[in-house]
Amino acid sequence: MNKIKAKISGINKRQLYFSFLVLLFWGTFAAYYPFGVVILQEKGFSNTVIGTIMAINSMIVVFAQPFWGMISDRMRSVKKIFIINLLIAIVLIQPVPYIASAVFAGLVLALVTFFESPLAPLLDSWVIQGIKDEGNVSYGNIRVWGAVGFAINVYICGKMIDKFSTTNVLFPFLFAMGCLAAFACTRIKIDRPAAAENAGRLNLKKLFNNRQYIYFLIFAIILTIPHRSAFTFLPNLMKSVGGTDGDLGLIYTIMAISEIPTFLYSRVLIKKYKPVNMILFSSIFYILRQVLYLIASSPIQVILIQLLQGPSFALFMNGTVYYIDEMAPEELKATAQTFATSMYFGVSGIVGSYGGGWMIDNYGLKTLYLIGFCISIAISVLFFLSLNLKRVSKNDSMGI
Repeated sequence: MNKIKAKISGINKRQLYFSFLVLLFWGTFAAYYPFGVVILQEKGFSNTVIGTIMAINSMIVVFAQPFWGMISDRMRSVKKIFIINLLIAIVLIQPVPYIASAVFAGLVLALVTFFESPLAPLLDSWVIQGIKDEGNVSYGNIRVWGAVGFAINVYICGKMIDKFSTTNVLFPFLFAMGCLAAFACTRIKIDRPAAAENAGRLNLKKLFNNRQYIYFLIFAIILTIPHRSAFTFLPNLMKSVGGTDGDLGLIYTIMAISEIPTFLYSRVLIKKYKPVNMILFSSIFYILRQVLYLIASSPIQVILIQLLQGPSFALFMNGTVYYIDEMAPEELKATAQTFATSMYFGVSGIVGSYGGGWMIDNYGLKTLYLIGFCISIAISVLFFLSLNLKRVSKNDSMGI
């Protein structure tokens, strides 16, 4: 009994509270992110209309994430902005099941996106800054609980859709989970203040004059275009091979579970390898996923492909969070994270969603994956060359 008490008392409280919040946050949006297309398909909208709505949402992301990141940095508080945006988003999304008009649905979802889209990068920034002085805690140790929460809840949501034959049941579930996540925020006392001498005057030139930051943004945007297309229209692939909407719950559960080992060992990976090397390695698995989507012919094959979510997306996110944090000035940490994610999830979402929907309607699903494969290879090679050119120029300047 004494040993148990000692272990409990030795638990890092900051890690515990952040882990619980991350679990609840990703558990909340497990009822929305994977089923967005299904919700719109249920209303009878075409792939092109759905792609347009998703593209508009991605356009909102491009402006919303940097906006809220700068507001957070100016207020020297991630916590306040996170709670406010979370509560507004889960309230605004509730009328969606009752909207029949594509235009009205698009407007409401765009408004939801304005408040919802900054939440994940703000939370990442909050966690990274909150654990900096905790030597035995890493981002991955905490982010893994997001994968757990997402895996459990997306499976539950898939079963709920199968049982009730409608996505409407997801919205009360999302609201309840979101309220729990907002409450969990109040248990975390630490915030992410900017350095006092830099507060109130954010010099964005310091960030955008960093060439490698810009090169990374270009690479990340183009790499994630095919991935966003594949993710957005995964329900189409599943139906084309004989699967059902209910199978999506299992697919996204497998995705989330596959992220767990990567997040668990992220501390080891970060110590052993540079963040940029983790990002490059993840691009190999992005390329592989496009190839496997191209040749998939049964539901079980599509499900098994999702095991690559860990070494692709999770490894990319782990490397990216640390890579951006390394490059960003101290007073622009939240801005750097939110701007980057707005670019590679926002811009890529615009092209991937609208372009993907148009391509499926006009050329078919397989063409989408073939083009995605070619794009992924090309941009990965170019980014690798940019890193090596930087090393060569650095060595030349040193006279080596």
